[in-house]
Amino acid sequence: MIIFKNNSVMALSIVFSGMCGSVNAQQREQVLSDKQESIIPIAAYAATGNQTNLNQALNKGLDAGLSINEVKEILVQLYAYAGFPRSLNAIGTLENVVSDRKQSGINDAVGKSPAAVTFKPSKFEYGKAVQTELTGTTNIGAPQKYVPVIDTFLKEHLFADIFSRDNMDYQSREIATISALASMDGTEAQLRAHLNVGRNVGFTEQQLRRMAFLISTKVGWQEGSTATKMLNELFNTASADLVKTGNDVIVEKVTFPNHNITVVGNLFLPKNFDQHKRYPAILVGHPAGGVKEQTAGLYAQKLAEQGYITLAFDASYQGESGGEPRFLEDPAVRVEDFRAATDYLSNHPSIDPNRIGVLGICAGGGFAIKAAQTEHRLKAVATVSMVDLGQLRREGLNGVLKPQMQQRLDEVGKQRTREAHGEPVKYVNYVFSTREEIPAGATGMYKEGYEYYRTPRGQHPNSQNKYVFTSLDKLMAFTALDQVEMISPRPLLLIIGKNADSRYFSDDAFARASAPKELFEVPGASHIDMYDKPEYVPQAVKKLSDFFGQYLK
Repeated sequence: MIIFKNNSVMALSIVFSGMCGSVNAQQREQVLSDKQESIIPIAAYAATGNQTNLNQALNKGLDAGLSINEVKEILVQLYAYAGFPRSLNAIGTLENVVSDRKQSGINDAVGKSPAAVTFKPSKFEYGKAVQTELTGTTNIGAPQKYVPVIDTFLKEHLFADIFSRDNMDYQSREIATISALASMDGTEAQLRAHLNVGRNVGFTEQQLRRMAFLISTKVGWQEGSTATKMLNELFNTASADLVKTGNDVIVEKVTFPNHNITVVGNLFLPKNFDQHKRYPAILVGHPAGGVKEQTAGLYAQKLAEQGYITLAFDASYQGESGGEPRFLEDPAVRVEDFRAATDYLSNHPSIDPNRIGVLGICAGGGFAIKAAQTEHRLKAVATVSMVDLGQLRREGLNGVLKPQMQQRLDEVGKQRTREAHGEPVKYVNYVFSTREEIPAGATGMYKEGYEYYRTPRGQHPNSQNKYVFTSLDKLMAFTALDQVEMISPRPLLLIIGKNADSRYFSDDAFARASAPKELFEVPGASHIDMYDKPEYVPQAVKKLSDFFGQYLK
């Protein structure tokens, strides 16, 4: 596990329909540069032959400042670890990416070419010296002893011919090598060796753990977990340091799998946490367009202060969690995120698996309700400013988009055809990006969405105000509230600002639900006021604490 550091009405409805959350909470201290981090998915996707994801990773790497020659060097080096076919295919993808970017007016830096090298006293001895510097030993492995010629090839070609090329430093080469080895099957021994090389070339434990975390989210949870376990052995420690908030709540970054996607969460442990005790737990789902560091993190921290273990997590494809394409809104996967989070909490040694509750905010509330209908491990269900994102996408707020439903689905179909033909993924915004875009007279969630997500009040770099346009076909087929009564006899609490223009979703859920159920109004509050306003959030937190205290005994 990696620990992070503190420190017109119709037009309006199109923009807002489905948006919903910030604590300007603790943020990761950057331990690798953007360029270094961008090498990880490039190497991983090249090594596994995933050309679609490699295309995206190459674009991001060039955007992060990698030169064309640096990327070429990564792909050249990888042939020694992943083979000529994967390397050649990746080089072909790079050529297409550079060409496409040039046609779009992007002229990427070519970068330095490697200088000629004179191998003294011989290529073998030169390579041996490089190998010794990297590994810290002159010992050779059993395969090299059994077939000595392979040792010659390793020293003369890999460590002399390749590692002598001076347009990429040893650290960058090791990032590429570690990422490639972690991504492939059957290379555990080599991965362990190169994690040790990473330490020898100057990477700190924190930097190596950051690599493992990014491998987890970019490649797969199991691959990242394997690398993390090796680092635990290498450094004889289970994790990096934990972080305490101002109220002595401990925060730990954790990961868990949703099938082949790695979900990333912040686990909040209460004051005076005792690892020998078993605590009740609450998982917290964020709004559409939000991330765990915003309103979900605020509620998670406040409830941890009341004695609960809480987990605020980024939905798949969002924030720090894995999944491609980025910013996809897939309701089936979103619901499964809640089940995967329940899996994680149910197996945590400090959590009583019979005392797990769920809180969903805005669209996260609709997904929480949908999951809880059949997820009986969730013993108590609560929402704040809940919306059914499927209905909101179909109809818009208060039904204003309903007449355009078929037209919008036609547009989705056309866009899917374009993307299948190779055109880039189309993204659209959740909220207005600038104050100037807001039409005169805009009120309610439309105006408040900008004020929360796009200003210092709630803005977070991982909440990028965009989602994949073709998500609409999946969202429009989704309904959160069709079987709300199945939650009973487990309790349901719906919290809503009395002035919220979205309150009809909670009213509908309450009418459909069976007892025990409760609708709790916060006077004077709007939908987004409930995300972070100090005059309203404490009222919701007290109600939530009492509710979970009653039903998670």
